Amino acid sequence: MQYELFNDTDFQQETPFTQRSVCLLGTFHVTTKTLQKKLLALGAEVKQGLSRNLHYVVMGRDVPADAMEHLQQLAFHGYQPKVLDENDLDNILQGHYSHYFVPEQTPKDLHLTIRHYLSARFNYDENENPLYMKELYLAPDTETPQAELYQMLGNRGIYANAYIDDTTDGIIISNCSLQHLRDGQSDESLHYIEQQYNQSRAQAFRYRLTSEGEILAWIKNREIVNG
Repeated sequence: MQYELFNDTDFQQETPFTQRSVCLLGTFHVTTKTLQKKLLALGAEVKQGLSRNLHYVVMGRDVPADAMEHLQQLAFHGYQPKVLDENDLDNILQGHYSHYFVPEQTPKDLHLTIRHYLSARFNYDENENPLYMKELYLAPDTETPQAELYQMLGNRGIYANAYIDDTTDGIIISNCSLQHLRDGQSDESLHYIEQQYNQSRAQAFRYRLTSEGEILAWIKNREIVNG
């Protein structure tokens, strides 16, 4: 790594780092202070820690585990700064950066995964009815007829809607969508959930999740318990 193309004077041409925030993680072939100086010369705003407004993260060697975990948590909520390695940084510093530009505004770009489902599931063991008085979005692609599901949920004090808004507490996805998450795939219903969250003002993915299969199993179990 040479890092020698630009001197320390103000750099006038627009670069990928112009008015963009950059965070350095790990160690590099030169000191962090030297790299910070180069980045500042390219118009960057160098940040000392990870945040949801970052544009770039430059990964060196021996990145701390807690920093990697924080980066994964940001991605969980839809914040995904462009990750660069030392080769990328070297290319930019040498002026080869046409494909490294990112928008000035950092959008939320959530992609639902099985991790979202597993970490945000309703816990049916907590109490007899963890969904009571909750506002739930019911995905339209369930195997069970929608009218039947709406009736079953309403009978148990659960408000089911065909849309997501600021009052939505949780989401019921179909068995098919759950399988797609397990397979690392997506579908139209999952895209709708992502879109609604990405376009909202929410700064964190707060919805609890469950599936059509889990709902039906819980209802059947309650019927058996209640005789």
